[in-house]
Amino acid sequence: MKKTLYNLMAILVTVSVFFAACTKEDPDVKLDPKLSTTQMSNITSDGATFEGFVVASGSGFTERGICYNTATAPTVANKKAIYTGESKKATFTVTLTELTYATKYFARAYATNAEGVTVYGEEFNFTTSPVVPELSTAAITEITGNTATGGGMVLVTGGSAVTKQGICWSTNRNPTIADNKTENGNASGPYISALTNLKGLSYYYVRAYATNSAGTGYGPEVFFQTMVDKPTLTTTEISGISATAASSGGNVSYDGGASVTSRGVCWSINADPTIADNKSSNGTGSGSFTSALTNLTVATLYHVRAYAVNSVGVSYGPERSFVTFPPAIYALGDGTTALWDNANAIKIDQSATPGVYVGTLALVENKMMKFILNLGAWQPQWGQAAGQPLGTLGVNYGGGSDPDAITTPATAGNYKVTVDLGKMTYKVETAFPAALYMIGDGVGDPDWKWELTDLPMVPVNSHPNLFWKIVWMKATGEFKMAPEKAWGNDFG
Repeated sequence: MKKTLYNLMAILVTVSVFFAACTKEDPDVKLDPKLSTTQMSNITSDGATFEGFVVASGSGFTERGICYNTATAPTVANKKAIYTGESKKATFTVTLTELTYATKYFARAYATNAEGVTVYGEEFNFTTSPVVPELSTAAITEITGNTATGGGMVLVTGGSAVTKQGICWSTNRNPTIADNKTENGNASGPYISALTNLKGLSYYYVRAYATNSAGTGYGPEVFFQTMVDKPTLTTTEISGISATAASSGGNVSYDGGASVTSRGVCWSINADPTIADNKSSNGTGSGSFTSALTNLTVATLYHVRAYAVNSVGVSYGPERSFVTFPPAIYALGDGTTALWDNANAIKIDQSATPGVYVGTLALVENKMMKFILNLGAWQPQWGQAAGQPLGTLGVNYGGGSDPDAITTPATAGNYKVTVDLGKMTYKVETAFPAALYMIGDGVGDPDWKWELTDLPMVPVNSHPNLFWKIVWMKATGEFKMAPEKAWGNDFG
């Protein structure tokens, strides 16, 4: 029994020695230290993030991180960012900061052991992003009621070419290019910009700007105040035209920064009328007003402008023109039977609508025609391309090709011509037919068709197309005149 116990103890001692031998470190199996640079990300204008990985630590590292430089093969003698995280982790991440924008860098992971030996990982290279330009903003000069002069200069391009530069302005602080702006190209050096369409007696804020691939940069803000400006106004369409009177008016949309002391319309037979000509007086201040033009001459061309006065001076609205309505107007030209003989021009009478003149003219194809107000007198006269408003009034016809003339239709014949002096428009309608048909239950034919085949052309002044026929009419009933045997395309 005692012998067996000794044998068992001997076996246990042998096993213990064996295991102790197996756990003892063997210096001959240590791996050489090795490092890898595994990832680069988040590159900005002043930073970047890198990841390193310890492949083998050897006898252990006392410091890890990323070293970098603007030249290849950076070392810890250059710039470095030290890893401060968990020391037992094989992977470590470091962010580089305070880099220079638009600059190429070289970087790699490093690790140093207790003996001062440093190993490096693979090298990466990258370029930081550009930044927006830096600028100066020039002081504002040459200030008026609606304009001023500014400018700026790009001091630093930001590492990318400037594509646009100028100034921007607003009545609010910190203007941007979404507000009013100028564009002054991309040349280097100072530039000058014109501020336009400003409001009088108003404060404006201005900044120079420049744009590159990184975005838009702005210079310091400056501000100024405009002087008082002239008023801004419009002229109302002419209405209520008669032989000796008409109505107009205006709307003062902006007083220029000072009170409007008088307003109205002025008119003359000459272009660009002023308050030295005939004028009305229609109160003070901003807003709309109505004016009466009186004591006008029959069949005369007039020019009209609204006006408004403040402490700076007189401002005028756009000019409008009209003709006082005569009892008739006249047509002539080589597209008509009158040719260019203004003494024998063709009379066109005023219709039931004041200012609208309707007549029937025998026209020659593809020739010229104009209208005049007074028989035997060339002025005023007007014309224009077919389908367009009447052209400029008061232009003498000098012979030959005339761009203001009306071109007659491509087919010769009798046409209905309508001239509206109120709207200054005209139209030439489809030629009248050579025959008419009477249709309806008011005529004697039971089939509602009565053909008028032998109607003579009876010229009466400017109305050469008069149709006549003796027709049996029923006591009650309806009928229409039509150019064909159909109810639809009728004259009503």
